[in-house]
Amino acid sequence: MKLVRLSVVSITACVIGLVALVLVGLHSMGEMQEKQAEIKALMDLHHRIGEFSVASDALLVNHADPARLESYRAEATSLKHTLAELAEVHPDARRAIHHIDFLVGTLATVYSQPTRLREESDTQRQADSPLLLPLRSQVIMNQVAGYGIELDTALREVTSQRQTMIARDANWIASGFATAAGLFGALCVVAFGLMYRRIHGPLRSLYHATRRVEAGEPDVRVPVSGSDEFADLSRTFNRMLDRQDGMLETLSGALATRRALIDALPAHIALLDGDGKILDVNDQWRHFGTNNDSRDTTFGVGSNYLSVCRAANGDCAEEALEAAEGLKAVLAGHQASFALEYPCHSPDQPRWFRMMASRLMPGQEAQGFLGAVVMHVDITERKLAERELKRLAYRDPLTGLANRLGFMEAFSRHIAQHGWNPAALIVLLDIREMRNLNDAYGYDTGDHLLIELARRLENGLGKDILIGRISGDQFILFLPDDGSSHPRERLDHLDDLFHTPLQVKDFIIEIAARGGYTLLGDNERGAEILLHEVEIALHETRLRDNGEFYRYNREMDRLAQRRIDLTRDLRQALEDDQFELHYQPKVNLATGEVIGCEALIRWNHPQRGMQMPGQFIGVAEQSQLIGPIGDWVLLQACRHLREWQEAGLDLVQVSVNVSVDQFRLGDFTEKVREALETHDIDPSSLTLEITESVFSEESVQLRQQINDLHALGVRLSMDDFGTGYSSLLYLQQYPFDEIKIDMGFVRKILDEPLNRNIVSMILGISQVLGADTVAEGVETPAVRDALLELGCRIGQGYYYSMPLEVEDFRWLLEKQSRLPLELRPSPGVS
Repeated sequence: MKLVRLSVVSITACVIGLVALVLVGLHSMGEMQEKQAEIKALMDLHHRIGEFSVASDALLVNHADPARLESYRAEATSLKHTLAELAEVHPDARRAIHHIDFLVGTLATVYSQPTRLREESDTQRQADSPLLLPLRSQVIMNQVAGYGIELDTALREVTSQRQTMIARDANWIASGFATAAGLFGALCVVAFGLMYRRIHGPLRSLYHATRRVEAGEPDVRVPVSGSDEFADLSRTFNRMLDRQDGMLETLSGALATRRALIDALPAHIALLDGDGKILDVNDQWRHFGTNNDSRDTTFGVGSNYLSVCRAANGDCAEEALEAAEGLKAVLAGHQASFALEYPCHSPDQPRWFRMMASRLMPGQEAQGFLGAVVMHVDITERKLAERELKRLAYRDPLTGLANRLGFMEAFSRHIAQHGWNPAALIVLLDIREMRNLNDAYGYDTGDHLLIELARRLENGLGKDILIGRISGDQFILFLPDDGSSHPRERLDHLDDLFHTPLQVKDFIIEIAARGGYTLLGDNERGAEILLHEVEIALHETRLRDNGEFYRYNREMDRLAQRRIDLTRDLRQALEDDQFELHYQPKVNLATGEVIGCEALIRWNHPQRGMQMPGQFIGVAEQSQLIGPIGDWVLLQACRHLREWQEAGLDLVQVSVNVSVDQFRLGDFTEKVREALETHDIDPSSLTLEITESVFSEESVQLRQQINDLHALGVRLSMDDFGTGYSSLLYLQQYPFDEIKIDMGFVRKILDEPLNRNIVSMILGISQVLGADTVAEGVETPAVRDALLELGCRIGQGYYYSMPLEVEDFRWLLEKQSRLPLELRPSPGVS
């Protein structure tokens, strides 16, 4: 039977027994109360009989009135009725009734005598009688007393018999209740004994099994018998033990694997308790101690980590103390983790480590603190890599000199160590014509040239000099005040170092440099500001190009700011369409007939008015806006050509200047094709004037774009011919349809024979190439005549016309006027 069912049955039986016992008890209590009432009634009856006897004597001695006598008779009747109820069980009660009848009859006889006889009787009282009664009355009274005694005796016998019966009944009631209580107790003992027997054995087995499991005994199992709950519990307990064994095996494997993983980690790991005591370490920790000849065979296990750190001395004592304070904060719970990188160099190699301490916290449902884990990770490779990266970040990989960041960092460090020196200089130099040197000798030789120059600067200048290379051909130097030389002397010495020829491989190469400098002065400034100043000074040197070192001043800064403002205005001008095109005619020098024109840009500034190209083209080139501006010029020129074509005017060729920025992106040919197709222009009507500056970035891509433009049908013109480095080479490599003679040769053709010979030579080259020749800067009839004499047939210049607004040039085409007109403007610059 299941324990639950057995328990229910036992509890039910006990409850039923308890209810029965209660009922028996209640019944017994009622019976006892009835018996007590009977005893009380007997006592009351005895008391009444006694009073009745006394009353009988009193009535016999003293004559009472009829009312009292009637009450006496009523009491006698009541007593007889009560004794009659007892007579059925106690015969003596009838005897008592008889005595009462005798007493009542005797008194009735006495009171029935005439009054005279009673009075006579009174006179006959004997003197020796205590009551002074007559003799007859004394006899009657003795009889009454005798019956009273017999009545009392009879009543006592009845009372005794009744009490005996009540006692016997009470004993039976008590015996019955005791029997019921005994049966209930026996039932409870049997029920709980049965429960104990069913529970004790399995529970004891479970108890002993749990104690054995707690003691760590293996293979503990609980015997299973029956099919009750304890059997189920035993089986469940055994299954739990089986599962626990499996989990322990799995956990042991996992712990072994985790231990192996921790031991395999490239970190020295120690487990600390809440006081900083080392509880355990991994293999890497032990290997580190072994490799470093540690005499501690426990490798620190059992020692206090904080004490070890605080007791450290030597080069790393400061870091060890910092580590102790950080770990103390972690152990105290003030912070969750702590990290510190510190050097730990050995005699034969540099080493760095990163210490990380993390708190060990219990689960969220638990409270408390378990200690900390300390890891030391070898970060030597990272530190060495950082050093190398820093070297690469702060050093020029070619020359080994400091780069821009390195120079700024070295300068800041120098100032921090030695203080600000107002007489010190910062100089920025660049090598002239470095690109041409690379083209002439090759880039490898150019790199060697830079390396040799760096070594010359290092060897030729003092030890406190800071040297850096901040771009391809730019060197920056910090020249501190030596206390004996003027700044100009230091600059001259520097210039001499640059102008002395260098031998690179098998070549003797002469170089020249130009530079700008700034004096530190009394106003302390950061390295970035100083570099900005020398860059502005170098820019000024480039603009003047006279070999002088220019010192930075605030006026240069103002001009630089002006260039910035102008750049911003140029961007706005492109957005707001503030540019416009003017056209200067190209004419037949012999007839004055207009055969073409050159599109020249003008800027109609909203505040400053009309701006000539010389006022903004240089800034546009520096700010890389010349490309977008050139694209705008191309589209506008094609649009005007289309308008003239639709107006039925005689078509002329329009020349557009092209910048190097337009070729850099590699899509200039597509832009030209798109412009021609958009406005439906004959490609031969468009001439692209290319200056030799475009060829400063000569490449396969550039050659391909120019050949594609020629294949498109666009005419190509070499602008400002004779002013570049290798114009003849370009003429040979590129398919030019036109050569423009620079105005510098044309204007002085009458004054200098060399210019006349140069113009004649250019005309001869053009004839050999089959290209047209256009002379720029024709400003007088004499110059026109000299050009015609040399065989030049096309020219442009203020002698014929200034650049005209688009409406004026259109009028010129409509009138088919020949130039020059009768009224000519004064000569000027186009």
